[in-house]
Amino acid sequence: MALFTYTARNRSGQQIGDSIDSLNRDAAITTLREQGLLVLKIDELKKSKKNSRQTFSLNPFDYRSIREKDLEHEFHQIAVMLRSGISLLDALELTAEHARIGAQKTWDKLIERIQQGSSFSDALAEHSIFSQFTIQLIHVGEQTGHLYTVMDQAAEEIKSSRKLKKQITSALKYPAFTLLFAIGLVVFMLTSIVPEIKKLLKIMGKPMPPITQALIDISDWFLANGLFLTIIGIATFITFIVLYNWPPGRWWIDKLALKLPLLGKIIRLSGTVLFSRAMGLLLRSGVVISEALVTMEKLHVNKYMASRVAYAHNKIIVGGGLAESLSEQSGYMPLLLQMVSVGENSGTLDEILQEMTEYHDELLQQSIAQLTGMIAPIMTIFVGGLVGFVYAAFLVAMFSAAGGSPS
Repeated sequence: MALFTYTARNRSGQQIGDSIDSLNRDAAITTLREQGLLVLKIDELKKSKKNSRQTFSLNPFDYRSIREKDLEHEFHQIAVMLRSGISLLDALELTAEHARIGAQKTWDKLIERIQQGSSFSDALAEHSIFSQFTIQLIHVGEQTGHLYTVMDQAAEEIKSSRKLKKQITSALKYPAFTLLFAIGLVVFMLTSIVPEIKKLLKIMGKPMPPITQALIDISDWFLANGLFLTIIGIATFITFIVLYNWPPGRWWIDKLALKLPLLGKIIRLSGTVLFSRAMGLLLRSGVVISEALVTMEKLHVNKYMASRVAYAHNKIIVGGGLAESLSEQSGYMPLLLQMVSVGENSGTLDEILQEMTEYHDELLQQSIAQLTGMIAPIMTIFVGGLVGFVYAAFLVAMFSAAGGSPS
């Protein structure tokens, strides 16, 4: 039996990459075709000598350190090898040999630690790229003997988390860029174009139209207070950064962020999806609730929500229930709290959490689409209004300078 890595398209046209164990290359292709996959590329994963690894590449991105996107494929690959009976060390060595140049160092360190007697989960804990959730899953897999299963689960969680971050970032990119562009455009017009209009009208000795006078007054105010406004802006930015990196300040900022219009709902929904998906997966893997909550606290980016999970953990230790401990002040969506109570009473908490993941993930997609759909026209109107006002003042001034009437 040989191990092959492949890239293929499924029936829906989506490109996927994974590994397959087969007698030979032709048999592997036949098996994949029977699964409804169109094979684009397939290579046998052969174990080579360490000194035969790729050490040079013309692509500068190959030298980047290991990334979450690398882990998605490589965790799946390791899971396939473990299911095929390959030892963990051999699987890691094969992964290291076929990894990008920049990622090989991390895999080599993991191999070295395991050879020294460390567990896989302890070795992973020494690298920040591996989340607490991944480490906890691997630890469970080592204890239960189902490491290949949890490796697949960890890969799916990494993929889901990465997609969620990408969706939220993409939703905020356009409005952020548009706002910065609008600010830059206004500053340029008020400091460069408007003063020239003012000089021209003074030279011609023509009366100043009201709209042009208003624009010039605004320009004069910005020129007179520009340095002060710049200092205030920089001071505000620095103050925000300091507060954000100060634990109590970060806690209050994250708490207030949950109450923002639209964006606050997206943050709450993303936190709810994260909790229900990761918590459900941990419980299905055999992790007890108290240990799962410790992991969940470290997973939350929002420190206020993380503090509420820590509070729930302390309540559960003294005999409280999960639904009771996670009050509405936790920031999660109300339906999750209600269904957690149902799951605890019926003994199907992990199944309930999976359903809540799917439900709230759909709501999250809708909220992101709604935010993007609202911000785009608002920013367009805002920028268009600013530019239109400046050009209207300019044209009226030119008409007045030419001796016409503004009417």
